[in-house]
Amino acid sequence: MNSRLVYLDNIRIFLISYVIVGHISVAYGAIGGGNWYYIEPARDIYTKVILYLVDMFAYSFLMAMFIFIAGYFTPASLDRKGSYRFLKERMIRLFVPLVFYYFIIGPLVRYVSMLAREYDRSLFEFLKEMYASGVYGYLGVMWFVALILTFSFLFVIYRQFFPTGIWQRVDDKFPRNTSILTFIILLGLFSFLSRTVLPIGGGYLAARPLASVVLFGAAFFLGTIAFKYQWLDKLKEKQAWQWFWVALFFMIVPLVLFVLLRKNISIATVKGAGSLGSLLYSFWEVIKSVGTGMIVLILFRKYFNTQGNIAASMGRSSFAAFVFHPLVCVVWMLIFSGIDWHPLLKFAIVAPLGLVCTFVFSWLILMLPGMKRVF
Repeated sequence: MNSRLVYLDNIRIFLISYVIVGHISVAYGAIGGGNWYYIEPARDIYTKVILYLVDMFAYSFLMAMFIFIAGYFTPASLDRKGSYRFLKERMIRLFVPLVFYYFIIGPLVRYVSMLAREYDRSLFEFLKEMYASGVYGYLGVMWFVALILTFSFLFVIYRQFFPTGIWQRVDDKFPRNTSILTFIILLGLFSFLSRTVLPIGGGYLAARPLASVVLFGAAFFLGTIAFKYQWLDKLKEKQAWQWFWVALFFMIVPLVLFVLLRKNISIATVKGAGSLGSLLYSFWEVIKSVGTGMIVLILFRKYFNTQGNIAASMGRSSFAAFVFHPLVCVVWMLIFSGIDWHPLLKFAIVAPLGLVCTFVFSWLILMLPGMKRVF
């Protein structure tokens, strides 16, 4: 990797690590719950708030940043390899792991999580029941990979029709705050409108990520534009801090209101298609993604633009860690499921164990013949 961009690889390591820790915090009762494989509901609001704070910062920008970085590296890869080779490699590196997870890893993770909930049948019986119910696999965390693959195909088609792009900036300077504000307003509005069709919590496959598909799509194509104009080198620290403080304000205020008004409001408030809650959530999601994403780019560019051997190994195995972390984590959750400890204590133990073991397991997977080509 270009030495100037090592920090982007370090950001990916950070993001993968936070995905792992964040999913464990959800499992032990963070506000919002989610659809994680295994949940031990927290018994008090304070535990929920503490676990929510653990992953609040990362989830404020995490998946959008992942997708932005994927978009940033796409144009150069496409130009270097050409459309056919680019798409062929994308199918090997993304579609093959997606199928592997859906049919093998996903069902296995589901089975282990059910064992933690005192399911007493064999894996064969579980699979038989699963197939009989019309379910043949689980997409799980791989919705992210499916989106990256889709955006990659769309970008190739876009470049076929518009080789130089539809829109050209007058200059290549980093956007001013007025332009960023306009972007936030438009993206928030389109996100809100998209949720009238694909609401959060809707009864369809991958409801949560598809509810944010406008944000994720914008992040990917914004990444390609950032590469074109080399915006990452031109982002100023002062501007990034300005937007971070705005994002932090919009992250903390809803949490305070939730704690104070928890008897009158719930997470379901933001799920109603076309509701005021959905409108506010749409803008909240965009603001925090922009503000926290910008400051993370600045901090890593300034302080974490080098790698030692351990970081380099983690960077090389980061995608495998993403694919296999649900399995590693639920195994540890199964081990601790029969122990009646406070959720915060379990989290404090399982989080570091899950994080370290995931990267070690992923590194070992890459040692197998042919695995480096896929992962």
